[in-house]
Amino acid sequence: MDQLVELTSKGCGCLLVIDDDYRVIGTFTDGDLRRTLKASKEGIFKLTVGKMCNRKPRTITADKMAVEAMKAMEAPPSPVQFLPVINEENIVIGIVTLHGLVSAGL
Repeated sequence: MDQLVELTSKGCGCLLVIDDDYRVIGTFTDGDLRRTLKASKEGIFKLTVGKMCNRKPRTITADKMAVEAMKAMEAPPSPVQFLPVINEENIVIGIVTLHGLVSAGL
């Protein structure tokens, strides 16, 4: 329940699921929540965010250009609105949002 409150309170629409070493395990979005709720109904309250998250999220490294992030977000199979920014050891160092890229003029 704490993660659901966090997801909605920040207005970002995405939680990064990380391990104890800050490595990306997955992403959890309001879309993941809706899909899980539809599939499991009341059973959702027995699931952890780690079980519901996308365990193969798209990521980007800090050395990439913003336009490359936009292309990665628009790539098939479906567009995404968030990209975790990772270093060479898969450690989270930030997040790029579609809203942020659009606000920056892309």
